[in-house]
Amino acid sequence: MLPYRSAATRLVSAERRALRSLTPRLLKRQYHDREVYGYRVPKEFRMPDYTQEELANRMEYGSLLRFVQAYRQHGHKSATLDPLDIMQHEKVLALQPERYGLTDPKQIYNVAGILHVTESASNPSSREEADFETILGHLNSVYCGRIAHEFMHLPSASERRWWYHAVESWTKPQLSVKQKKRIHEILTKSETFDHFLAKKFPNVKRYGLEGAESMMVALDRLFELSAQSGVQDVILGMPHRGRLNLLCDLLEYPYASLFSKMKGNSELPDGTAHTGDVISHLINNPTLKYDHGQVHVSLLSNPSHLEAINPVAMGKARAKQTALMSSANPDCSLGDRVMCVQIHGDAAFTGQGIVMESLSLSNLPHYSSGGSVHIVVNNQLGYTTPAQNARSSAYCSDIGKMIDVPVVHVNGDFPEDVARAMDVVFEYRNKFRKDIILDLMCYRRWGHNELDEPAFTQPVMYNNIRLHNSVPKLYEEKLQEEGVLDSSEADALRKSQYSALDNGLQKASNETIKTPSSYHLDGNWKGIKHVATRPLPEEEPVTGVDTDILAQVGRLSVTPPTPMNLHPRLQKYHIDSRLKRLESRQGIDWATAEALAFGTLMKDGHSVRISGQDVGRGTFSQRHAMFVCQDSEKAVIPLNHGLGEGQGFLEVANSPLSEYAVLGFEYGMSIESPQRLVIWEAQFGDFFNGAQIAIDTFISSSEAKWLRQTGLVMLLPHGQDGAGPEHSSARVERFLQVHYTFSLH
Repeated sequence: MLPYRSAATRLVSAERRALRSLTPRLLKRQYHDREVYGYRVPKEFRMPDYTQEELANRMEYGSLLRFVQAYRQHGHKSATLDPLDIMQHEKVLALQPERYGLTDPKQIYNVAGILHVTESASNPSSREEADFETILGHLNSVYCGRIAHEFMHLPSASERRWWYHAVESWTKPQLSVKQKKRIHEILTKSETFDHFLAKKFPNVKRYGLEGAESMMVALDRLFELSAQSGVQDVILGMPHRGRLNLLCDLLEYPYASLFSKMKGNSELPDGTAHTGDVISHLINNPTLKYDHGQVHVSLLSNPSHLEAINPVAMGKARAKQTALMSSANPDCSLGDRVMCVQIHGDAAFTGQGIVMESLSLSNLPHYSSGGSVHIVVNNQLGYTTPAQNARSSAYCSDIGKMIDVPVVHVNGDFPEDVARAMDVVFEYRNKFRKDIILDLMCYRRWGHNELDEPAFTQPVMYNNIRLHNSVPKLYEEKLQEEGVLDSSEADALRKSQYSALDNGLQKASNETIKTPSSYHLDGNWKGIKHVATRPLPEEEPVTGVDTDILAQVGRLSVTPPTPMNLHPRLQKYHIDSRLKRLESRQGIDWATAEALAFGTLMKDGHSVRISGQDVGRGTFSQRHAMFVCQDSEKAVIPLNHGLGEGQGFLEVANSPLSEYAVLGFEYGMSIESPQRLVIWEAQFGDFFNGAQIAIDTFISSSEAKWLRQTGLVMLLPHGQDGAGPEHSSARVERFLQVHYTFSLH
């Protein structure tokens, strides 16, 4: 026994050293803007630490502790995740009990502080003791089944303890007959939808969901949990795969409208200047009703550039959350009322740099919205490229580990397990308000699209797929074996769904499907005019402001609300200089004019957000919208004080060194409401090159494609001061090239 106590002592000491080594990472330097407008961090949830008795028991049974930790860290490698069973598994030596001296299956262990083993299926309370045979079976069931977890990389000991408790003591709830029939209905509708489109529109690229129908189960469960928990809005960004299934079967897009579009008609109102977009970019924004609440889901318009929608969804979620929090009770926290959901493909998630850029925004105080739920629809294939050629990591989800995101893997052939996996995914996001990934392991029954032949490059994989029963069929057989469903019910459901689809097709063939003329100007955009469909005013609107008000705003822009120790050069060359210009009313420079514009808008009740690299100070040390105390490094934004009752606020968001994601995020902020001025500033004007995809696919074309207006302002500063050819031009000719009617100015 003595050697095991020694090993246990070393293990506990190592854990404590690891925790100490993480302290600088967990206790970040509090710098600049904790108390300024827009600084928001999610509420913190902490699990209690081990008791002294539990710590002593961990030392007593050190070998068992190391064995349990090995399952927590490596169990996913032996899990049954691949529905096609083509993944190659190596024997995981760390999971062999003999390596830990655990050879007696009848040996009784005190598991307090080591493992959560429930008393029985009906009694979820933790056992004090269990024999090794029970412990081993429990570990295999929890960590090596059809659901697997990766959380041991999390730096927070509290979060790791939550995961131990959540997955080890979590007794799988038995689904009711009603819930099982709901899952069957969702799966059957999705499959019938794909079959109907294949028959009626055989030459259309629809990017169906066949092989990944469990995505619908995951999303339905997520929406239901959101409604139960008081989430009012879900902002959803997703690519093309399965979009039409989700759009019509869960998000209530009329079949007739889809079929009208597929027949070549426009999805947008008559009389508007637009080009429209392809069917795999259509949207709908329904309010979904569940037994215990309702939730509004906004599916965002997306371009063909994979993953480009991610930061846009994050930005819109942040903007909606900001608006709700301004009118909610003081207890309302980030993520309480709004949730961002991002759906990804496996190849794009690991291959597109925008994913990394967007993830880096997730926990930043001026960009977080309280955690995103990521669902990776893992086809195990990217177009024709297999996983071993598509990434350098074991899983496509490994990219999330760069910001310590936990991952739940699940076998998509088992929809009940998918629903259960979503339960723990949602619970984590709700507890910790951080991102989490659900890796839905599935397959793609056809090629990249239905007109493609995948067997050219993956003959063995697709021979396996052709012999493999569909997810809906497998689940239907399971319910029939359980006596939950009979064949007549299943047939009736398919016939009913087919009839609804056929009626929609007949309506699209015989009637003109009209989109409401206010389609693009509802909600926060009500009252805004569409410039491309109305004549320009004969006279320019009056935007002038009384000079006394301008002078007042100018003085406030350099007057902190309370005395603070400012840098002497800031006092001399910025504050005193601005005050002299205001007094003489001559020589007003760009930075002063900008402050006057911001302040007068704020005085009228409009808020302003400026985001980008170093925007608080300004690239050329010209703006100084925020003052930083030389003693405490506390930041103050003078314009947020003293403009009068009902004033708006200036949010200064110094961004990470990213252009693509940050500009996409600000575009998302801007499309939520026209009442907030949203500005993105490049550190140097030519840096917009890094965000060219966002400019091409959203900013310059969203109004033409989707009638989606944005008031986003881009500032592209540059000079002729010897910084080189790149920093001496903002490439204005490119903006003239992408200019479409009234979309860019």
